[in-house]
Amino acid sequence: MRIERRLVAGLSILLSTVMCASTAQADPMVFADQSRFAAALPSVPQILDFDHLAPGTTIEDAATAGGITFEYDFEGLSMKVTHLYATTSSPNFLGTADGGMFHDGDDFTLFFEPGNAIGLFFISADPLVDGDITVTAGGVTAALVAQDVHDTLADGSRVYFIGIVNAQAPITEARVEALPGGFFLYNVDDIITAAIKKPSVANATRGVDSAAL
Repeated sequence: MRIERRLVAGLSILLSTVMCASTAQADPMVFADQSRFAAALPSVPQILDFDHLAPGTTIEDAATAGGITFEYDFEGLSMKVTHLYATTSSPNFLGTADGGMFHDGDDFTLFFEPGNAIGLFFISADPLVDGDITVTAGGVTAALVAQDVHDTLADGSRVYFIGIVNAQAPITEARVEALPGGFFLYNVDDIITAAIKKPSVANATRGVDSAAL
């Protein structure tokens, strides 16, 4: 019964995501493929890979790291930078003070400077199903697709990618949700954002000159 509920929930989220993504010229766009996400970025990405922080560093609720503010409530547990397991970019990744891992039901929100994209890598050694993890930003929800494995690490953990790009409107926050009752553990690494591209001084000058004419 639990598996059936997870599959139904995952299917509903997946159908919602497909409908949003398939609308003609729809924005934002959702991605499970990191290379396609990177190709769609309208500006140079910034990557928070946690490697500049010492293992064991805690990121408390409402604290900021690498230009991103993390808001969460894990019933007294703190987010924690750790290096206990394999990850997408060694040595560090993000988990919690509970064995260095996030649990199903561990939801959190990211706040950042206005940008056009948000992307995250999720790592888990547990079997996941569609919709176990979702990212909501810019008015759309992108769901993890179980068959779209980005990579398999040396310890057997599987890596998934979820990304959202909106070249037309700014994104300032993203909500990450892990389906409660799924009984899985996961980690996060390489959070990617892309700040809104500002016009160059030369372009701005040309705009003034054109207006004067």
